[in-house]
Amino acid sequence: MTNTRELEFDIVLATRNRQRVLQLSIPLMLAQNRLPRRFIVVDSSDDHSATRRAVEDAFNRRKTSVQLLILESPIAGSSRQRNIGLQCVGSRVVIFPDDDVLWYPGTADAIMRIYEKDSDGEVGCVATSVAPVCPEGVFPPSEAPYQLELRDRVARNLRKVLGPIEGKLFSDPINPGESWMEVWGAKTPPTWLQDEDAELCGPVFGYRMSFRTEAIRGLGGFDERLGRYSMFEDSDASLGSLRTHMNVCSRRAKVFHYRVPGERVSGSEFGMMAILNRTYVVCKHSLPGSTARRRLKRYLYYKSARYLLQTYTDYGRKRFWGAIHALPAARSLIHAPIEELSNRYMKDRTSLVERSAARGSGVKTDPRSIGQAAYDTKSTNNPR
Repeated sequence: MTNTRELEFDIVLATRNRQRVLQLSIPLMLAQNRLPRRFIVVDSSDDHSATRRAVEDAFNRRKTSVQLLILESPIAGSSRQRNIGLQCVGSRVVIFPDDDVLWYPGTADAIMRIYEKDSDGEVGCVATSVAPVCPEGVFPPSEAPYQLELRDRVARNLRKVLGPIEGKLFSDPINPGESWMEVWGAKTPPTWLQDEDAELCGPVFGYRMSFRTEAIRGLGGFDERLGRYSMFEDSDASLGSLRTHMNVCSRRAKVFHYRVPGERVSGSEFGMMAILNRTYVVCKHSLPGSTARRRLKRYLYYKSARYLLQTYTDYGRKRFWGAIHALPAARSLIHAPIEELSNRYMKDRTSLVERSAARGSGVKTDPRSIGQAAYDTKSTNNPR
């Protein structure tokens, strides 16, 4: 069944200390041929007034009639801030762009056409596709985008070499690529998807997410147990959608992730969360003994070995040891029943944070504050 009736959508944008990049990203969202009914910004910046000025300036320059709502969150964290924004959504569809994502023309329309054709409500999440370059005209010829940091360039080159091998031998259940149906179950695509240059997909990374509002609310929003850095909150939400709906990737909805450089989460924190958060999210959506959990166990050892190969820097060494210290807890979670996962995950994370603090690694003693420094410059395109 198809449906040409236009649906309304809202945008929820969580941000922190990103005033400059907002002046690039927001105008592209407001230059779309289809605009949101409401644009909701949830800010946790050190200087909230500066963010408010940057957002209002972007809106004033576009002279748009889109309803703007700017909220200040006393607690920083993408899950928390997105949930605050979700409470204010009044449209049938909500899009959650990162504050540093640059939309191509027609992105919003391509997303919404899929929801509108899906008159049976089978599609719960529509993802954008990733463009390799930024939209034309965003930067003057003399001003180049930020360069990737060294560790990101190394990781990108490693993925080119190891990616095909990794996909066949050590598939990551949270990012299984084309084999996602083998891990998370087969789905039958609607025949009209081809007309929209779209295809079914598995888990989705954060800066590409949109949802039917009822679908993401039905999941309880984003899981704030994952901490302020919220690593894999996006995979968790899109896997939740996949359980009861279909996820779709639109090739016509293109975005470029403009990566703002800066100090991210400490190596030890990143390594710990890359193992423990990944395990919690995968097990939350699968049963003991399932394909997802079996593949996860093998992948965790492979990921730790990958980190070992990158111990030539201080960050890499700390990341490796953070992962190694998290492995015993992850192995235990893999065998845990779903109803025990949340409590065991929180207990394990608290224990790891306290032990790391005792070793003097710099991890904060309050487990709720994991990744606070990272959220200032969080990138969901990080090599996880």
